[in-house]
Amino acid sequence: MSLPTQWRSPPSSPFIKVTLRKTSEILLYEQRSLTAMVNTDEGQAVAEDNERYEYLISAQGRRRPTIEAEAQTPALLHKSREINTERIRSDNVASYVSNFEMFDTYKDLQSTTKSVALNQNKQMKITTYKVKGKDTFIEVNQQPNFRLALMITMRALAGNVFEKQQRRFRNMQMPDPLAAQVHYRYRTELLWRFQLPQALAGDKCVKAVADLSWCPTNGDILAVAYGVYTFRDDNMQADGCVCIWTIKNPVNPERYYTYELPVMVVEFSPYNPELLAVGLSNGTIEVLNITEQEKPAIAKTDRRNLQNCEPIAAIKWITQSETFNDHRNIKPFLALSRNGSVTKYSLINSPHLLASQLVLLDRLEAQPEGLQLEEGYELKQSNRHPQVLNLCLHPTQPDLYYVLTDEGCRHKCSTHYPQQHLSVLQVHEAGANVMDYSPWSPKLYLTCGNDWSINIWLEGIFQPIITLKHHLQPIHCAYWSLTHSTIIVSLCRNSIDVWDIKRSTLRPKSSTSINGEYYTCCRLSLCGRSLAVGNDIGNVLMLAFEDMPFPAHYQYDQLEKTIFTLLASDKAMLDKVKSLGFFGYSEQVRYKPKKRDKTAKKAKANSK
Repeated sequence: MSLPTQWRSPPSSPFIKVTLRKTSEILLYEQRSLTAMVNTDEGQAVAEDNERYEYLISAQGRRRPTIEAEAQTPALLHKSREINTERIRSDNVASYVSNFEMFDTYKDLQSTTKSVALNQNKQMKITTYKVKGKDTFIEVNQQPNFRLALMITMRALAGNVFEKQQRRFRNMQMPDPLAAQVHYRYRTELLWRFQLPQALAGDKCVKAVADLSWCPTNGDILAVAYGVYTFRDDNMQADGCVCIWTIKNPVNPERYYTYELPVMVVEFSPYNPELLAVGLSNGTIEVLNITEQEKPAIAKTDRRNLQNCEPIAAIKWITQSETFNDHRNIKPFLALSRNGSVTKYSLINSPHLLASQLVLLDRLEAQPEGLQLEEGYELKQSNRHPQVLNLCLHPTQPDLYYVLTDEGCRHKCSTHYPQQHLSVLQVHEAGANVMDYSPWSPKLYLTCGNDWSINIWLEGIFQPIITLKHHLQPIHCAYWSLTHSTIIVSLCRNSIDVWDIKRSTLRPKSSTSINGEYYTCCRLSLCGRSLAVGNDIGNVLMLAFEDMPFPAHYQYDQLEKTIFTLLASDKAMLDKVKSLGFFGYSEQVRYKPKKRDKTAKKAKANSK
């Protein structure tokens, strides 16, 4: 039996699948361009059509309304000539010049015209004019803004010439350790010269470079002391100066200070790098603030209370003593005079330095420890005080300092024990010039002297462990390299030597002599990859070390291994060195391979 149609359930709705597909584009609106390119076929056809249209319009006597302008403005814009050019105005001026005025004018021009040498073959004449009897160039040059602009301009011009050398000094291009060919020549390359300007050189005598000092916080700044190298009769009336050079301008100094006496020593303060101590040949000491160009020295010694009138041999800044209060802001330094006295100076709230003599050395009456002099050798001197040559501070103990004398002795002194020295060591047979500690050991140091040798010492041993001797002439300076623990740089009268005790102790790896010049002093840059060398004609040569070996990763281990290798033939000295144990800095971490514990290994094997 079938149900009626209205009672039946509606059939289930079928599944509908809708698929969306991309249809063809439908153009809704189009506005074609009414222009055409001139150099195309379409453009030529449009041009012909326009000509025909113009012909038809003109034949009918009508005019086609067209606008030949890029901007549709209601009126044409006109521009007057006065906008582009100024109006030329004329005026009648008359002046009367007498023969006397013309004579004075030309005479002033002759006196103010100077010729400046650009190079060996070219010269340029510079003329300055006077207004109401005053030189306008001098007045402009005294303005601080003009000096600042001139300094920046000279730096920019010098950068165009010395850009490659400046990049080398800044170590922007380091040697590639993966290069296919590497040669160790230990050579030095001349970058530029700091030459004393003729205006500062004077006509009295040639100024020699007496001392050098790098700024401890800015390695681009170098202070140079100009004075005399030898005290001869023709140098009695010599004068001196101090110049502050920067590598940004190797042509002209950016600060200079003139003196009526030769300058012997300059030294930057490591605690206040803007302070510069200057020592003169008459025992006077001044402290300058190089940030203030026009102001005088902030403090100087009082001539009425001066301890001595001998030339200053060395200056070293020391740390502030704990016995003074911090609010007094005392900045002390030690000054060494040629007569054998060490004086402590302090900056206080006064225009004069506070001085106190620490020690006055006397000549030795017996043979001290150290080198044993030959029998019959006696240094005959009329003065009862030795002539001191240099001063060195201990790297870890701030109260200890060492004084080198012309007797070849090293006097150990302390600021806590004035009026006496702690010990004496004979380090050279003649005068000892420089003492320098190794950057990797507070117990290893070298000394160089007038006996033609460089001696390497280790504290606790009263004999030199290594002796370097090559040239038959005094050695003025010798310093440890700041990048290689086994390299030493020394300076003779006419040679710059680079020693590498790892490879040879018989002769230096390289000896450099530039144009046969006579050198006076040298200082390593703060990075240790450049060297400033002064000569006796007032030039400072900036040298760069090239083709040097790559530094070892463990510098102390390499130094210790080299010393043990050199002392292998001297068993007694080798035992003394090994008995001292580790002689590096306490914070240095030595690389030691792990030793295998054989006992534990056997116990582990037995348990198995």
